[in-house]
Amino acid sequence: MRKTLASPAVVSGIGLHTGVPATMTFKPADNGITFLRTDIKDAKPIQARLDNVGSTLRGTNLKNETAEVWTVEHALSALHALGITDAAVEMDGPEPPVTDGASDQYVDALQKAGLTELDAEQPLLNIKQKITYSCGSISYSAEPADKLTFTFLFLHKHPLVSRQEFTLEFTPENYIKEIARARTFGFEEELAFLKAHGLAKGGNLENAVIVGKDKFLNELRYRDELVRHKILDLVGDISLTGRKLPPLKITCACGGHKHNVIFAKILLANSEDK
Repeated sequence: MRKTLASPAVVSGIGLHTGVPATMTFKPADNGITFLRTDIKDAKPIQARLDNVGSTLRGTNLKNETAEVWTVEHALSALHALGITDAAVEMDGPEPPVTDGASDQYVDALQKAGLTELDAEQPLLNIKQKITYSCGSISYSAEPADKLTFTFLFLHKHPLVSRQEFTLEFTPENYIKEIARARTFGFEEELAFLKAHGLAKGGNLENAVIVGKDKFLNELRYRDELVRHKILDLVGDISLTGRKLPPLKITCACGGHKHNVIFAKILLANSEDK
């Protein structure tokens, strides 16, 4: 069944890329997940759907003809992990709070608000055969399985994080334990470039793992925290199908937001709706 919140949940803080403070208020709803910019006069709610993805530069950004919201994948990931299909999300800024760089604070706030079932079923992403997508060294696949799992392979030229791989058996409990605390990350050598291009203005050692030349600049929460965060992002991006995921084996090598969204569109196009 579809689920929404039993009461409002509130999360406040600065945005990762804009550095602008914002308060997000998650309210009960029955028309899917929407984002409303309350700081923009006459803004209309933005449906959290694949066809509203405006850009995927260092995050997944949604827009309609009246407004845009940046970097929504962490909030979407938390909503999807808890099975919340309907929520009216109000924001008084352009970007959700980065919190600690993960999704655990969103999970905590949503759980405290409580969940309630709606009198309707969530449509299923009905995948009956193996679906693949690749672009150069990037690859994705999804195929029917006995349970829903996400496997991600992260490869990078940096020797500290050259190869990380993780498989998550997707349940709310496993997500909270294994994924929700994994923070976004960046490489020290990239920071000047990002800030020069108007990105990562809110990023710091309190909300991101920074990989230095020969060491991590902050303490890791998991030995393989980077690849776990990639799964966190993937869950958020695939939730934009608006469908419940059946038991599937989902794998990804070297993907990111742009290709997550492309793959999600391919899955939706291949859903065998009854």
